[in-house]
Amino acid sequence: MNTMAMNNIPLLTPKARHFIGKVARSRPGDLPGMIYRRAIEAISKAPAGMGRTTFGEVVFDVDLTLHAIARKYYFRTHEMVLERIFRDHLETGRIFVDIGANMGYWSAFCANLVGRAGEVHAFEPAPPFFASVERLARANPGHRIVAKNMALGAGEATLDMAVVAPRPENFANFDTNIGSSSLLPGFLDHARELVETISVPVTSFDSYVARAGLDLDRVGLIKIDVEGFESFVFDGMAETLGGGGRRIPILCEVLSDPARDPLLDGAAIVRRLQRLGYRCLDATTLAPVVPSAMAFEENILCV
Repeated sequence: MNTMAMNNIPLLTPKARHFIGKVARSRPGDLPGMIYRRAIEAISKAPAGMGRTTFGEVVFDVDLTLHAIARKYYFRTHEMVLERIFRDHLETGRIFVDIGANMGYWSAFCANLVGRAGEVHAFEPAPPFFASVERLARANPGHRIVAKNMALGAGEATLDMAVVAPRPENFANFDTNIGSSSLLPGFLDHARELVETISVPVTSFDSYVARAGLDLDRVGLIKIDVEGFESFVFDGMAETLGGGGRRIPILCEVLSDPARDPLLDGAAIVRRLQRLGYRCLDATTLAPVVPSAMAFEENILCV
């Protein structure tokens, strides 16, 4: 990575500024600590290749050559506004489910929270990023980190996935980055020059629960970050969510632009979860979500 490209990496992406703005309005006491951590990141030097960082006793090896966002993983400043959600819902012995794990940042963060008595089940279908999740599992043999090279959706299938592959020319692009890969048909048509199409195996969460014998009573949190494929993931959770048992907390990044694609309908997802008895909250402010006022990208906590 050349010096010019490194100098063009923003300290705060537009997405980060959006959520930091929410923090400033709703949690001003948290803001100084976040700014301090960003400042330390800005003045610090990261390794040129593979760097090791830690969450408690959990080690996380980060390949910083993949994309500039990996620097935030290395310095542990990625989406800091969400950290309290994970801390509030996970403790020793709990199970964390990471649907759309990408490089495994939140899997590593939460493996430390649930400890050696807990479990992390991480799903990432794109091979370049699954390698990082698999490396996390190998590096922490005392923790139960189950790395699955597959996607979750409505049912058993093999589907085409548009993957934003790591490339030098896209290294500092935060608009369409390595976290933008999607199974939603046409989602990345505007960035075809950055995308490689691969076939990936898909199963439903309900099927995985049955096959793996997952104890739903121990699941403290399910995180979903699947770039527009959310409705299909929820289709595959019908038994889990509608079975009359405990409502498992869900942290979901919801993308909403129904004019572009009827499947990108965040309000419909919120209403669907509300019908199942969930309260849907803005994950940053913890205020109730107003479906008609949802931005294109919102993190919602459903409890």
